[in-house]
Amino acid sequence: LWSTPTYDPNLTSSNDEKVARAFREELDRQPGKPRLAKAYRERFAPGSTFKVVTASAGVESGKVTETTPSYPKTSSYTPPLTSRPIRNFARPTCGGTLADIQPVSSNSSIAQMAETLGPQPLIDEAERFGFNRTPPIDLTRPVASVIPTDYGARVSAGAAPDSADVYENSAALAQASIGQNSVAATPLQMALVAAGIANRGTIMAPHVLDRVEDSRGETVDSFEATVWTTATNPQTADVVGRAMVGVAEQGTATAIKVPGLAIGAKTGTAQLASGSNRSHAWVIAFAGRPGQPPELAVAVLVEGQPGTSEQTGGRVAAPIARQVIQAVLGS
Repeated sequence: LWSTPTYDPNLTSSNDEKVARAFREELDRQPGKPRLAKAYRERFAPGSTFKVVTASAGVESGKVTETTPSYPKTSSYTPPLTSRPIRNFARPTCGGTLADIQPVSSNSSIAQMAETLGPQPLIDEAERFGFNRTPPIDLTRPVASVIPTDYGARVSAGAAPDSADVYENSAALAQASIGQNSVAATPLQMALVAAGIANRGTIMAPHVLDRVEDSRGETVDSFEATVWTTATNPQTADVVGRAMVGVAEQGTATAIKVPGLAIGAKTGTAQLASGSNRSHAWVIAFAGRPGQPPELAVAVLVEGQPGTSEQTGGRVAAPIARQVIQAVLGS
């Protein structure tokens, strides 16, 4: 739950009320929002980390497996009813099966997957992961991550039995599938996405409280682990989890690898305003001992800063996640 920039909270609780108020007001004037717990109280475009949700929707629907379909190798995809293509990052040509497209983070293939599914399966899957719902964490004022739910009416059905229907805002659907447009998530939510895949589809209620003790040190209340939501069935989580392992082993997140640990990951480079070179750098991951259930889920977001060039999740966020994994599990 680290959030930066940070501050010394002792100064906000000075016995001199004027001093404390002046310090808080000065903090609130700073553009970096140091008093805002960004890990669970601010939303950001999740970029390609959201492709874990889209892939889960595809596998859950039965239209995507580890071997089918094989998406055409291309540098871009133009959704229906628009002339503006969705390009792969740095415009590489890529395609293939799920195991091929996740390691290279293919925008064109994932956008095609979403168009074939249509909006409702993607919306339903995102909401099962926790989007459009406030997470039940025991902290102050958590915010819900969001995915739009209105993509307009169906315009026409595809000619082939398995081709995509066209919706009035199919272009926005294609953008949402790669974590852009109006999709927005907290780092907590994206850590829960990784946790859901690691936990074979089940997402537990996040919490920080372990127990409450009285003045004598005796426990008067304790936390009991509960399920928050079931995101996928175990088979879907296994398929998507194997694709995430491929991302860490041979894809965009190789900088997250730790010798002796089994890691699955998904990077994200969330492009910001049009005409800006800025981007948020993301990675989400799970990690554990080989042959054992994963023990840790993590999300790292490095915000795009004014005056900096485009940064990628693989180069910037993955090494930070690796340090977190090493700190928790060793190497």
